[in-house]
Amino acid sequence: MESKPTDSDLLTRSLAEPRAFEVLFDRHFDAIHRYLHRRAGREIADELAAETFAVAYERRASCRSADSALPWLYGIATNLLRRKRRIERRQLNAFARRGLCHCLRRG
Repeated sequence: MESKPTDSDLLTRSLAEPRAFEVLFDRHFDAIHRYLHRRAGREIADELAAETFAVAYERRASCRSADSALPWLYGIATNLLRRKRRIERRQLNAFARRGLCHCLRRG
């Protein structure tokens, strides 16, 4: 019986065979999406879960996971969510300074 490759094995293999990353995506996408969904809602989770794996793919050579890449993926997802919230906050503050958010204050 053949054992499943570890996430670390898949990441290493994906450097020479990019399609090996698909197994990692299939293995962890739902967990990352649920994590983001609980924190930000479905629409943002859809966007950021996909972006998490795009970033992970680009940075896969730098991952130092022992067995599971999940903590690394959670870190990427968390950073993307923080960045998104920071950008939204800046936009709302800019709108407020220009008097464009009066409709938000009533709501």
